[in-house]
Amino acid sequence: MAIDAPEKCVIVVDGELPVGLALNTAAILSLTVGRHVDGVLGDDVKDADGFVHRGITSIPVPILKGDTETLASLVVRAAAVPSVFVVDFTRTAQTSRTYDEYTSRMSESGTAELPYVGVAVAGPRKAVDKLVGSFALYR
Repeated sequence: MAIDAPEKCVIVVDGELPVGLALNTAAILSLTVGRHVDGVLGDDVKDADGFVHRGITSIPVPILKGDTETLASLVVRAAAVPSVFVVDFTRTAQTSRTYDEYTSRMSESGTAELPYVGVAVAGPRKAVDKLVGSFALYR
């Protein structure tokens, strides 16, 4: 599902992950949002020398933290809101060596059984805030 021009995008990462895995989770979720959500990336810009700098996100993307239970709940709750885009990242994905292994392993578990390590949500500000308003910033 693609949505147009979100007002807000947040990434929620399992606060218990080691820093390297947390950064990797945020990067993977960001790439997926950038691919699927129109209007997240701004246009390319030129500096005073005429050098072109590729467009970066045109909206802030705070990184929040949660635990595995709140991440699983967020996935289900966000999926039920038609105006938001949600993408999740699981420990299953994080520990798979290939995409084929990942897809095979994912087919063996139901949504509620998956070990979520990160979730990105993009959409209208009010809808996103309602979903993640109680989450703390990842520090």
